[in-house]
Amino acid sequence: MTGPRGAIRLEGIGKAFGETRALTGVSLSAPAGSFLVLLGPSGCGKSTLLRVIAGLEAPTEGRVLLEGRDVTALPPAARGIAMVFQSYALFPHLSVAENIVFGLRARSVKRAEREARLDATAKLLGLDTLLHRRPSQLSGGQQQRVALARAVVAEAPICLMDEPLSNLDAKLRAEMRREIRALQQRLGITMVYVTHDQAEAMSMADQVVLLREGRIEQDATPARMYAQPDSVFAASFIGTPPMSLLRLVAGREGAEIAGAPGMAVAPPEAAGAVLGLRPEEIALTGEGGLPATLLDSEFLGAETVMTCAVGEAGERLAARVPGNHALPAGTALRLRLPDTLHLFDATTGKRRDVLRAAAA
Repeated sequence: MTGPRGAIRLEGIGKAFGETRALTGVSLSAPAGSFLVLLGPSGCGKSTLLRVIAGLEAPTEGRVLLEGRDVTALPPAARGIAMVFQSYALFPHLSVAENIVFGLRARSVKRAEREARLDATAKLLGLDTLLHRRPSQLSGGQQQRVALARAVVAEAPICLMDEPLSNLDAKLRAEMRREIRALQQRLGITMVYVTHDQAEAMSMADQVVLLREGRIEQDATPARMYAQPDSVFAASFIGTPPMSLLRLVAGREGAEIAGAPGMAVAPPEAAGAVLGLRPEEIALTGEGGLPATLLDSEFLGAETVMTCAVGEAGERLAARVPGNHALPAGTALRLRLPDTLHLFDATTGKRRDVLRAAAA
């Protein structure tokens, strides 16, 4: 039985290393031709999951299906995939051309076909003038392109990438993000990309799978994950700066931020929950609004990120406001909260409803 070329499905994947559980009950699907990002902090299991898909690790339980085939017991060479590693894994004694076609040689692809694929791939990735150089004669970005070319030349419908940009500087990472996304769309391949950088995930992915301690925390499009995080963890991981999280307590006229009595910010039923606020949705206001004290400000050119204290219970929130606001620490501010509020259960950390803010 076969399915769409490049489609991926994982069913109940678990992986244990002795007494340590690296993955537990991971199930997901990636449609053919999609860009899936596995996102999460170090140690969350994202690279282990990628290695399970590749066949470099055998799952303790569960199934891996590629294009509808159960490949759980198959070795990497029989899975029809290509892989790009974090370290590039280039052979220093081989030229760029020899590095690119190394896998084709190992599979005994005929010379005429090797050369045709090499020519097309080198032109696609802008390497046609560098084919005779050694890896040591290339920049970091050029070495990354060679590693990509080695995956592309295999013409596999699925490409796995394990933090391929972590060795590059910030400017080059941004350029390579655009190049990799454009390449994936041009070739129509299914790409699974591992990163701990939420900017990479949000800018490249069709689908983001956020992992935490070996389990899926949220599986959604970038837009939905940003607008509707499923948990406190997702809310605090996505966004720069991330969503501010504040405790709500019961007040006379509604739920109030802990330590800031006298001003209801949410309906009464929100008391006891955790309030989530996106920094860019908070504005400075001359009068009314929520009283706050400036703790710190960071000028970023087009905007200023202001860290503020609210009330006497040490609740903090960040506001990202346009322009340069060079105010000293301790300045009293008034903040206008957004019209909609994200609420999370204080015990489980899971998302509750989005409510209208209380009238100021």
